[in-house]
Amino acid sequence: MQITIEENLAKKIVKIAKTKKESPTEFVNSSLREVIQQKEAIVSDDEKVRRTLESYRKFPQQPEEYEIWQDEQVWEDE
Repeated sequence: MQITIEENLAKKIVKIAKTKKESPTEFVNSSLREVIQQKEAIVSDDEKVRRTLESYRKFPQQPEEYEIWQDEQVWEDE
């Protein structure tokens, strides 16, 4: 595979790689790995909702998890 990099970007890559004592290839590879890991970690709102619903289906909330808080709630009409 071959990738073309803009000239001004290539110059910046070389400059930064030198300060990190890396080759331009090492710098580009590590930078791309980092960006890809960040992108893979991002979960859409729809996916978050789907995961939450699935979790509650698998592990429904039990009465003892919320009953202990019933007396702590303040209801406006009381």
